[in-house]
Amino acid sequence: MGATVAVVLPAGIESDSLRQQLLARFQQIGRISPLQREGARLQLLSIEFKAERTMLEIEGLTVPIRAELREWGGSRGVRPLLTGHSSFQYDAEQAGKRDSRQSEVIALGLSLVVLVLTFGSLSAALLPLLMGVSSLVLLTLLIQLLGWSDNQVSRILSSLLGLALSIDYALFIVSRFREELQSQTVPEALRRSLVPTGRTILYSGLIMLCSLIALLIPDVFVSRTVVSHLLLVIVIAMLHALLVLPAVLASGAGWLSWPRWLSARLGPSRSAMRWRRFSTHVVGHYKLYFVLSLIVLGALSAPVVRLRLWEPLQSAAPRNADSMQAFEQLAADGWGGQLLPVILLAHNPQGTVYDPDFLAWLHSLSTELAKRPEVLRVQGLVSGERPLAEYQALYRSMGALTAIGMAPPAKLVNQNADKTLLYVIPRNPLQHDETRQILDASRHLAQSQDTYPLLTGGMAARLQDFTYELYRHTGLMLLLIVGGVYLLLWWHMKTLVLPLKAAVMNFLPILASFGVLVLIFQEGWGQAILHTPVNGAVTHTVPVVLFCIVFGLSMDYEVLILSRVSEEYHRHRDVREAIIEGLARSGAVITGAVLILLGVFLPGCFSSSPQIQEICIGITAAILLDATVFRLFLVPSFMMLMGKWNWWRPGVARK
Repeated sequence: MGATVAVVLPAGIESDSLRQQLLARFQQIGRISPLQREGARLQLLSIEFKAERTMLEIEGLTVPIRAELREWGGSRGVRPLLTGHSSFQYDAEQAGKRDSRQSEVIALGLSLVVLVLTFGSLSAALLPLLMGVSSLVLLTLLIQLLGWSDNQVSRILSSLLGLALSIDYALFIVSRFREELQSQTVPEALRRSLVPTGRTILYSGLIMLCSLIALLIPDVFVSRTVVSHLLLVIVIAMLHALLVLPAVLASGAGWLSWPRWLSARLGPSRSAMRWRRFSTHVVGHYKLYFVLSLIVLGALSAPVVRLRLWEPLQSAAPRNADSMQAFEQLAADGWGGQLLPVILLAHNPQGTVYDPDFLAWLHSLSTELAKRPEVLRVQGLVSGERPLAEYQALYRSMGALTAIGMAPPAKLVNQNADKTLLYVIPRNPLQHDETRQILDASRHLAQSQDTYPLLTGGMAARLQDFTYELYRHTGLMLLLIVGGVYLLLWWHMKTLVLPLKAAVMNFLPILASFGVLVLIFQEGWGQAILHTPVNGAVTHTVPVVLFCIVFGLSMDYEVLILSRVSEEYHRHRDVREAIIEGLARSGAVITGAVLILLGVFLPGCFSSSPQIQEICIGITAAILLDATVFRLFLVPSFMMLMGKWNWWRPGVARK
């Protein structure tokens, strides 16, 4: 059986001419079945494609089929709508392309403002933007040359992450270069900038790669597509920062303060003084801020215990898309479950599906499922609505039934007649809990006997299996991420405590961002502002993708702050002054980097794609919490508590 979509029409409209037109126009269609219900306002044309057709090919037919529907409906004053899995995917892809272009333009504009305020120079501000645009162009070219497939999530996330990292990395180097240029020649300033900052960027990029590589473990094509694009754009951003940008700085250092009048007004000296006063205050009350930070992060993390995942199919598309509007109309008219049935494959290994004993078992199974309150109806060879004896008598004479054209349809029984399909139609397909209960009940019935093998299928089962595969390696993925990050930071800092603190405590802002997702998407907080759907659950792919991205992203600031603090500590061995000076020198840069990340991901919080909206809201919440509560208060407070033990390593005496 091939994939199925449906055309939605008003009830009472003659549809046979449309059926004939579609069959004549599209050779990929296997059959079209008209479906009507008494008292319904709508009718369906269920379109089943030939089994050999791929989902990508079927998705590509969305536009020409819709063109045929418009032509047919225009002359009759009706508007037929196409809905179903392939049209959901097509509408989601188109929305993703539009959102990607809009997000990139908005992100570039906001980043320019932040960079001008950070550098006090228009020319210096344009350099990171140039690196960002160049990275996106190279990413697009490489994906096309490599022939990689993509999807809306990989397209949007790779462009946003590539833009954010390229600009942030360039911001780190240009800031350090301008600082060194005040007292050094251009070659020496470039060398002094690249040695510490380039090393920081290298380790930061490697940590980001390590965090995302864990997502390659689950055997899921979609997640591997997203990860491959993200890994590629991270490498591109690193190469731009470490190879392309130094060459540009070496040849154009003289105009980094243009225009002069702007540099005089927005110079970095006042910013450093403000950050020094702020860090002195935090260090002076480090015990208080340590406790307050834990309370804030703990309070936001508490809703995580209520986290529920769901596997949306139709909600991948925007609410205003034709496919989604048609689906909601069908659901309101009692039809929606027809498009998202739970499909059961029953097998009789000892005979055919027409054997009396098998029919008796199938009738019992159908009756048991039909009794459930979340099931609208069960369709198959038999139904609990009629006595078993009638079906057994009917199917004893299969030869006669075939001769008079009354044999069961081919979509129900295979050619060998030893397997048959049972369609369990959910009463309310928009309630994911009910569909999950049908799946659980079906699997329980399958396990309760071993005479006749019973398998569950359909899009709902497929997505549930997807979720299982995505999360069944969670322990291994966490071990790889935390272990890999710890080893990289240990190699970078040559100390045991700071890498351990970074690897473990980095979970706090991520858990808090999960809590924010629960509050918004499960419980409806901020719906009026963000226009977010209240699904009662979080999309199954979001937590794992969000964790891997945010864990790596937040390490940018961690490595930069710890590197600066460690530089100062090794210079004069005073923990308090090292923290104050490290924050004072890196505070403005980190603030600029955070504002750029927010400018990049904030537009996605209003995306028409529900999945992108969830991911971007999660990333935005994590960035805000990480760069404020965590990085500016908790990290320096913890370092003050640990004192010189921050730089302890076995075999090295403390001084």
